[in-house]
Amino acid sequence: MPTHFRPAIAAFAAGVALAAIALTGCGGVADGGVAQVGDQVIPQSELDQALSQQKSAAEQQKQTFPAEGTDEYAVLAQNALASLVFQRIVDQEAQKCGKPCVPTARQLKAETKKIVTTNFSGSQKQFDDFLKKANLTTADVTRIIRTNLEQPKLVARVTKGITFTPAEALAYCTAHPQEFKQAASREASHILVKTKAEADRISAMVNSSNFAALAKQYSTDPGSKNQGGSLGAITKGALVPEFEKVAFALGDGQISAPVHTQFGWHIITAKVAPARDIPCAEAQANIITQQLQIKKSAAEAKWRTKLLKQWDSRIVYSDESLKPASTTGG
Repeated sequence: MPTHFRPAIAAFAAGVALAAIALTGCGGVADGGVAQVGDQVIPQSELDQALSQQKSAAEQQKQTFPAEGTDEYAVLAQNALASLVFQRIVDQEAQKCGKPCVPTARQLKAETKKIVTTNFSGSQKQFDDFLKKANLTTADVTRIIRTNLEQPKLVARVTKGITFTPAEALAYCTAHPQEFKQAASREASHILVKTKAEADRISAMVNSSNFAALAKQYSTDPGSKNQGGSLGAITKGALVPEFEKVAFALGDGQISAPVHTQFGWHIITAKVAPARDIPCAEAQANIITQQLQIKKSAAEAKWRTKLLKQWDSRIVYSDESLKPASTTGG
């Protein structure tokens, strides 16, 4: 199974389906489904597939999946069904919204092609085999992809017009100065060679402009060679003492004389950034991005809550044990 399967399918597909959850009554759901949302029925097989995906993910991460009949398993089933219920709500809300919210046949086809290309090396046969193993039909796939495209369209309508202005960003920065302090940092790069003679030869010609190029040409450290010798940010205690002593003594941009360690001979340079307060003008773009996302997320959460409340009377469960105590969607 692909390790990076697109969200449009991942919520429903993975491995062999779990055995069906034992239900104790029909509860008025048509066609023997586990729940009905408006005029759309959620079949038992979908819930099985969703739980199967979770079980497969747990097994891949070497985690224990709750046994059927336990309280933990019941909560998983409730949450999985709540997610399926919300997807049905989204689909029907998109239909009410009309053309702006409903993906076209062309968009559905393009998204399906993207899934095949990204996760199945472009092989339709691999994709078809996967769907067969996961007990998913073409109609299932279309529905899943459609919902996955509809929800962002609905959310975009809900969040349209939400802004966070530069003036608001300045006010936020001024009110939260503790969030705009940059700690001191130190990055190190090195050129590692086997002999002192070779280190002396490189040391005679190295400077800040050619350090990265010489590291790529001469360094024997496979982990940093292709990055121009960069070791990234360093912390005390993480390096061998001889290397660390020199790396932390260097000023910004300085290059050391050859240093010997158990690994060979190193030529070291450091990039040092002192602690500083980030000016509000410099932080403005990030503040706007972050705060705008917070405002949009809050609006989306409010929309979800309102939507679920509106639909509550139109959701029927075949077994009350499957109804979550608090439906949040997903």
